[in-house]
Amino acid sequence: MSAPDLDALNQREYRKLLLALKTRAQRLELLLAICDDRNLQAKLIADYETELKAAGVTPFQARLDLKQPSLRATLEQLVAQEPALQRGEPAVVTVLNANELLGTRLTEEPSEQERFFFSLQWTREALRQFAFPIVLWLGDTLATRLAQQAPDFWSWRRSVFEFVARSIVTDAVALNLQPHLEQQIADTTSQESISELEQQIAQLQETAPESPLLITLYNDLGQAYEQQYAYKKALDLYQQALALAQEKNNSTGQALTLLNLGNALKACGRTFQALHYYQESLVHYRKLGDRRNEANTLNQLGLAEDLLGHYRQAIFHHKQSLKIAREIGDRQYKANSLNNLGNIYESLGEYRKALEFYQETLGISREIGDRENEANSLNNLGIIHKCLGQYRQAHDSLQQSLEISRGIGNRENEANSLNNLGNVYRSLGQNQQAIDYYRKTLEIAREIGDREDEANALHNLGLAYSSLGQDQQAIDCHQQSLEISCEIGYRENEANSLNSLGLLHKSQGRYRQAIDLYKQSLEISRKIGDREKEANSLFNLGSALARIDEKWQAQLAYNTAKALYAELELLQKIEQCDREILNLAQISVVETKRAPRIGNESTAKLGDQEGAESRVSPSLSSSPQQQSSATWFLVGLGLALLVWWLVR
Repeated sequence: MSAPDLDALNQREYRKLLLALKTRAQRLELLLAICDDRNLQAKLIADYETELKAAGVTPFQARLDLKQPSLRATLEQLVAQEPALQRGEPAVVTVLNANELLGTRLTEEPSEQERFFFSLQWTREALRQFAFPIVLWLGDTLATRLAQQAPDFWSWRRSVFEFVARSIVTDAVALNLQPHLEQQIADTTSQESISELEQQIAQLQETAPESPLLITLYNDLGQAYEQQYAYKKALDLYQQALALAQEKNNSTGQALTLLNLGNALKACGRTFQALHYYQESLVHYRKLGDRRNEANTLNQLGLAEDLLGHYRQAIFHHKQSLKIAREIGDRQYKANSLNNLGNIYESLGEYRKALEFYQETLGISREIGDRENEANSLNNLGIIHKCLGQYRQAHDSLQQSLEISRGIGNRENEANSLNNLGNVYRSLGQNQQAIDYYRKTLEIAREIGDREDEANALHNLGLAYSSLGQDQQAIDCHQQSLEISCEIGYRENEANSLNSLGLLHKSQGRYRQAIDLYKQSLEISRKIGDREKEANSLFNLGSALARIDEKWQAQLAYNTAKALYAELELLQKIEQCDREILNLAQISVVETKRAPRIGNESTAKLGDQEGAESRVSPSLSSSPQQQSSATWFLVGLGLALLVWWLVR
């Protein structure tokens, strides 16, 4: 990140803006950047222009004429002066001076701002002649007036990025800032709940600051913010609750708060840190003798380890949870543990085992009359049948899940079933039907304000469009998915979207852009500890590097990916790495024997890894313990060499 002195909010906004510019350098996009601090604005512009130049994108600046403030005329004048823009080369244009426009009338004529707004309101069609993104910098007040006085133009803009000067923002305010006019709270009831909880906390702090109820209220308020993806605010509230619980030596409060801290950290992609809090919570619940919450915490610990690719540890903890659920006779928890074990074996590619666990979960859910878990189990069974190529059974299970979810009014489960039905049709090559299901999923996700499901649906839409050869629609969907994932801190899908965009750019011969996207996906996968996604990004990086004739770096990436796949016991992917390494070796041999030297066209078609869709069988040749030392030596060596190459 080239802006290390910015606060966390500005870093996030800067990253989103930079991603938008890098991936849209040859198409018209209108991006609004809002900032009232001129020094900060200048620094941000200098930072992104430096990074754009390094990525092969030429930055330009244009200034509005204060007397005749027309965006169209300003851009036309710039294009007439710049041959690179006339040739359609990758470029970004930053438009300045808008904040200098006078808002008051000096005569009976319209003010400078009013003339600017009037011209913008009728600019949409005129701007279509430009094939580059436009970053229009505005102050907060001007942006508000623009939204009011040029609504057609405002609705047409692609994204809004708000930057705040540190000198005018206290920590408490910074936690609650949202992009200007871009994010509205969808759930009014949730907002009312937050307000009510805050009032209760304020009243209790004044009248009974020693009350243990404060610990509960801080936890409840943290969960309310977490539902709105305000993870930093939620984490701060949980930390306050934990401090109170520790001060009062309240073990129950500590156990609950530690569990909530783990859940929030896992939700925002900080899964490694979540492990510590789950383990601490587990210690407290065991001391308290709370078997039910012990089982729940073991389940959460297993889910975190699953995300990190620690499949054997995850199985161990889910089995412990299952044992407790059986001992205390809690059938609901038993079903949860069985379901989570099914998820692990699905991740390992052991679909028959996963099928058995999901079927047992379904039986229990039906026995206890839990319609919601019955729908979930049918949904999971549908996924497994699809993985096994049993598409009729998959369709039937998912259709049953859909009907139950609609019957009980569970829109989230309804969206999941529709999404997975789309996956079935995509697997059958019926991509248009898949798109219909994904669009229905997207519609529900937006209705209920589920940003994660919205991002997932857009990602799957992108995959379907890509299968139809509609690459531009695919890029648009993946870009939207990426932006949402960045906004809500959904790092897993952020990595997926970057990877998918990389595959699309690679398929169109834009290997350098693909490499840049794979590197970003690789960095995120490492930060969140997702080793399979890390390996997939390395594999794809090797594939792109091979296409630009950097075979040594390509082989290094393949070898590092192979070592990770070996640690995860993913035999089929190990074989894919071996095949590509062999291809590289054969090409090198041929090149040394032939003259003139053979170019990139001679390379074999490489099998790219689509992270979210790859499922393979595990290796049965040796145990993880037997492979671990040699594997991690190779991983360490490969990563050291790769890091040296990436940063050189």
